[in-house]
Amino acid sequence: MTDTDVAIIGAGPIGLTLANLLGRRGHRVHVLERRPRPYDLPRAIHFDAEAMRCFQATGLADEILAHTHVGRGMLFKDAAGRTLVDWSRGQTPGPMGWCESYRFYQPGLEDALRHGLDRFDGVRLERGAEVVSIAQGDTVTLTLADGRSVTARYAIGADGAQSLARQSIGAALDNLGFRERWLVADLLLRRPRPDLGDHTIQHCDPESPATYARGAGGWRRWEIRLAPGDPDTLPEAEVWRRLARWITPGDATLRRAAVYTFRSAVATRWRDRRVMIAGDAAHQMPPFMGQGMCAGVRDAANLCWKLSAVLQGAAPALLDTYQSERESNVRQFIEQSVALGKLINRTAAGKVPKRRMQSIWPDLGPGLGPRDGVGGALAPQVRTADGTLADDAAQSGFYVLAREALVSRLPVFTGAADWLAGRGLLGVVVRPDGYALGGFGTAEGLGELADLAARLGGDGR
Repeated sequence: MTDTDVAIIGAGPIGLTLANLLGRRGHRVHVLERRPRPYDLPRAIHFDAEAMRCFQATGLADEILAHTHVGRGMLFKDAAGRTLVDWSRGQTPGPMGWCESYRFYQPGLEDALRHGLDRFDGVRLERGAEVVSIAQGDTVTLTLADGRSVTARYAIGADGAQSLARQSIGAALDNLGFRERWLVADLLLRRPRPDLGDHTIQHCDPESPATYARGAGGWRRWEIRLAPGDPDTLPEAEVWRRLARWITPGDATLRRAAVYTFRSAVATRWRDRRVMIAGDAAHQMPPFMGQGMCAGVRDAANLCWKLSAVLQGAAPALLDTYQSERESNVRQFIEQSVALGKLINRTAAGKVPKRRMQSIWPDLGPGLGPRDGVGGALAPQVRTADGTLADDAAQSGFYVLAREALVSRLPVFTGAADWLAGRGLLGVVVRPDGYALGGFGTAEGLGELADLAARLGGDGR
């Protein structure tokens, strides 16, 4: 008998999201966090519509939205202030059922996720609990710094870039070649500064490339690339000197200034038997697309329903698809983020064609179902006749999205006709994480996909 079904190491956004998702499915979860108190300053400040769809699956959408501001997108400008790239985002819900971009206050998000755990009798969050070793056999044993141990059927390391869980499974980091030091400064406005704007601005300045980002409420962030000779710690006066072209101490309070080394890396292994890793433990990317936390949230959504199915009797081999599907997806996001980082160093309008950018939704890597341009693609989320979002109506299980009403053992919702018609499909079977298991054009094709869904864990809940 184990102490819990799943032990999660780390109570940041990824660990807490995963705990809520598993709690909603009725599993026993023990979250172990080494910090005795929550961190009270923002770190991540952006998530996208797909991440919001994952937060929707926790049942905490309204609580999380209270800590957000709908983002307007990103502009790349040269040193003369000319726009090189316009990546503006819509201000109304899009195909995912949510807006394309959200700015958020991380302490508020984490607070909502922590309070969400109170809904579940079988979920426990323990702070000041540092895991010092992990051993595997028929179960997983986590030894804590105070000498206690916790046993679990499975363990997930959402324990950050220096992950003990990653070390325990013998995974190295595949360095993808990007490494730069940047000053990150978080400020809280003392007075309104509407002139700063609501877009994220990438300042493509050869002397000092920089990023301005609007946070939720009065929070504003600047990230400034450091020169090779710059120290790893800058006094406050020096931070204000570098910020002076945009803002002064009369405008805002400097709440945090830290030097970060932005890297691009992916773990070579994400699972060893009963131990898996997610979030920064599995991958790290530069911040230029605001996708670091989003990638970890996708990990949680992909892993949760598969792990839930295995805990309920599905074949453990289902977990083998976690890395194969997620790694390819995250590598594409890293490549795009690195490309945008390089663009910041290009300064003349003549070198970079002025253009608009579209949202990027990479497919999953090889895994469950076909990879034919439909299977493994992120599916739209429609609303039912009574206004309920489809994922909620399906109770986070498999369902059918079709152009017309059909007969199936799975729930069927109609809509997204243009998306389906453009792919020559009658419909798709949607997985619990929002991705298409596969598309079909006939009743027989639907039956085959429904059979596959059943083999993957019944109704997926």
